[in-house]
Amino acid sequence: MKPLFFLLCVLNAVFLLWQFHAGKLGPAVAPQARSGASVLTVEEYGRAQRGSQISEVVQDGVKRWQQAEIENIVADLRGPQDYMSPAKIIDKPLKPRPIVTKAQAEKPLPPVQPAIVRKCFEAGPFADEAGAKKWLAQKALAGKQLLARDKLIGSDFQVYFPAAKTPEQARADKFFLQEKGLSDIWTIQEGDKKGAISLGVFNDKARAVLFKTQLAARGVAAEIRPRDKTQAQWFARLMLDKTAFKQYESPAVKLSPCPAN
Repeated sequence: MKPLFFLLCVLNAVFLLWQFHAGKLGPAVAPQARSGASVLTVEEYGRAQRGSQISEVVQDGVKRWQQAEIENIVADLRGPQDYMSPAKIIDKPLKPRPIVTKAQAEKPLPPVQPAIVRKCFEAGPFADEAGAKKWLAQKALAGKQLLARDKLIGSDFQVYFPAAKTPEQARADKFFLQEKGLSDIWTIQEGDKKGAISLGVFNDKARAVLFKTQLAARGVAAEIRPRDKTQAQWFARLMLDKTAFKQYESPAVKLSPCPAN
């Protein structure tokens, strides 16, 4: 109610100022007796019209403000729910809840499958390229690369007489061996045993050892050396699951990680 009181005070002050401006609050002047009906001047009539219009505007504003204040007070008393539209209720058919048995509730969850990690492996050795391709086809594998490498393998065993230090000694050694009944001999022309005299070659080490013993009985001090030869081997590079590569191995084919480049 305080705002209403202050507004009335302001309106009264405005009305008093207007009355003063209009001259109605000035010193009282004794009216002059006039004969007949009173006559207003044009200025006085205009002032009276403006005062009447201002009074009507002020009174209309006061009424509107009072009405709005009353509506706000009533709205506060009713609460916010009066301004809200009622909620709509929509009937929906209820879905039946699934029935979970005790066995289903206690059933363990399937294990999480680990991610497959593939690594590079080399499969081999194979005797030739055709053998490597055939193995890949049988295992339903796609080869990343086919490689050929040379490998030293044991070939045979050579019985020899050590090399002489001078040409004269070499000729004397040959004559000595021929005197001992060794005719099928020749000089080794290359390698770390260059200049030595070959006395025989055997595929079996036991036979080479036996021959050496027989020479020693004749007074010939011979030696034995294994001889190697180069053999090509083929390998297939492929990407496999590092936890399942064992299933592709066999006694003839081994798998090993690819060497770092």
